[in-house]
Amino acid sequence: MRGGRRRRPGRPGHAVILTVVGCAGTVPGPDAACSCYLLEHAGYRLLLDLGTGALGPLQRHADPCAIDAVVISHPHRDHYSDLIPLAYLRDRRGAAKRLPVTAPAGTAAHVVNPAAPPAYAGALDWRTPPAEPRPFGPLTVTTAPVVHSVPGVAVRVSADGASLTYSGDSGECGELLDLARGTDVLLCEAAASVRTPGASETHLTPVQAAGLAREAGAGHLVLTHLRPWADPLAALRDAREVYAGPISLAVPGLRVMV
Repeated sequence: MRGGRRRRPGRPGHAVILTVVGCAGTVPGPDAACSCYLLEHAGYRLLLDLGTGALGPLQRHADPCAIDAVVISHPHRDHYSDLIPLAYLRDRRGAAKRLPVTAPAGTAAHVVNPAAPPAYAGALDWRTPPAEPRPFGPLTVTTAPVVHSVPGVAVRVSADGASLTYSGDSGECGELLDLARGTDVLLCEAAASVRTPGASETHLTPVQAAGLAREAGAGHLVLTHLRPWADPLAALRDAREVYAGPISLAVPGLRVMV
C-alpha cells in the first residue's frame, strides 16, 4: 500500500495506550489545552509534554500523583508550563516520590526561577535526554535532537515490539526521520498548516508530516499541534494527498492503541 505499512497483530493485554490530553499549538484553543500526551503500559504512566492548561484535563485520565515520569520536548511554554502547577499539586497531596522530568539542558531554568524557586519545585527531579535507549519502567525511551528555534528533541517510546514516535516541534531534519523509521504510530506536529513568522523552518506542514510518515514507513499518522485558528479538515485533506496509511487528527480524549 502507498504510505504506511501493515501493522503487526495487536496484543491488547500488553498494548501501549496513547491518550491525547492537549494538542493545541502555541496557545490553548476553545476546546483543547496545549501539548500533552499520556502513554500507559503495564501500569506505568508517562507524559510527553505538559503545556499550557493541560493539568486540568489530565485529571480526567490519570491521578497526577500516579504519573511516573515526564519527557519535555523543548523549553517553550506550550510544552512545559503546567509542570509547576503539577509540582504544586503533587507536593501538597504528599506524592510518594519526586517526579523524574527529562528535558533538554536549560529547560529547568525556564520552568523554575533559579533565583527564587518555590519550595514545591523540589517535587521535580530534572534529568537530561538519553543519548541511547533508556528504560522508563516497562518502556524504552530514545530521543534525537531536532531542528527548532530552541534546543529540542523528538521522542521514541517502545515496548513489546511496538513503538510511538513523537516529533515534538521540528522542521524537516534527518534525525527525526531516522528516529521515526518503522514506528507504529507517528504523533507529528503540523503547526505550519497556517503561516506564521519563522514557522516554515521550525515547524512542519501537514504535507511535510505526511511525507515524513510515508518515508519512515510509519503505520499510523496522528496529526497534532495545530494552531487554534487552523482548519483541521484542510490539514487532514492535505496530508491524505501524500500518505495513504491511517491518519487521525489529535483531539482531546483521543485514544490510540500502539
